[in-house]
Amino acid sequence: MSTSEKQIMEILWSTGHPITTREIMSNLPVDNTWKQNTIVTFLARLMEKGIINATRVSKANYYQPCITEKEYRDFETKQFIDDIHKGSTLGFISTLCDNGTLTKEDIEELMRNLKK
Repeated sequence: MSTSEKQIMEILWSTGHPITTREIMSNLPVDNTWKQNTIVTFLARLMEKGIINATRVSKANYYQPCITEKEYRDFETKQFIDDIHKGSTLGFISTLCDNGTLTKEDIEELMRNLKK
């Protein structure tokens, strides 16, 4: 998913209900200059990828996600670990430990999760 598509998905996830292109436009940041056709193109790409679907009501399409934000994060995380760390979760965690990214609280939380 591209950065632009992700921005649209964040709007769809945050609303929690199907919305129109016009509603998506009104939820974009003020400095965003996308035209309606640009948004429709991104929505079409997301539909082609099976990430969203649309329901036609009168003259408007109402868009909603087919996946949750958590499902998306889980997928992207797995892809990142597969691509960058050759599928090694341990390699990923070791990198975080080695570069000082993990805080003491992060490590404690990780330990609690590992004990589950």
